[in-house]
Amino acid sequence: MGSDGTVEAVGVAGYAHFLALARRSQWDENAVELTLHGWTPERRQVLANLCMAEVAVAEELDPIIALAPSEARACLELQQGDERRHARFFARYAAALEPPAPDPEWRHRFEVELPRVARAGSLRDAVGLYHHVLEASMLKPALQRLDDVAGVDLVLRDERWHIGFGMRLLSDLGLSQREILAGLRA
Repeated sequence: MGSDGTVEAVGVAGYAHFLALARRSQWDENAVELTLHGWTPERRQVLANLCMAEVAVAEELDPIIALAPSEARACLELQQGDERRHARFFARYAAALEPPAPDPEWRHRFEVELPRVARAGSLRDAVGLYHHVLEASMLKPALQRLDDVAGVDLVLRDERWHIGFGMRLLSDLGLSQREILAGLRA
């Protein structure tokens, strides 16, 4: 049993660990001096996708929070605050750079599929889609394409704890480590 009173999955930190990480890593999106050079059309497209995605994930965490066990709710609530900060952060860049419209696949994943799954009543499906398909397989690689942009390192730091927390929650919901890792590769 972990120090936070939960049964710990082998190799996966407890909720108290993620809460401590989240609280230590708070940052002010307005304090970041924006990098306004080097924005190719491809990078501006990534920005457009991130702007839309961060707004969507912040909004769709409410039904996931409602389904979560009490010990996981505080992590999800801090994560929601992070996502709102990310949305404000990328909105600052968008206001300065006027990116194109988001990619249709991203729009479908974040504005159609995520709300449908998040509101369907299965915490396991919602966390699987949100933390692993969207965060680990789409958002993190997109952010890595902008790793030289001021402030993106802070967003990536947040995403790392979000993904780790998602793995913990999926483990607590009965997914084996093999199933979780298979979802990351999907």
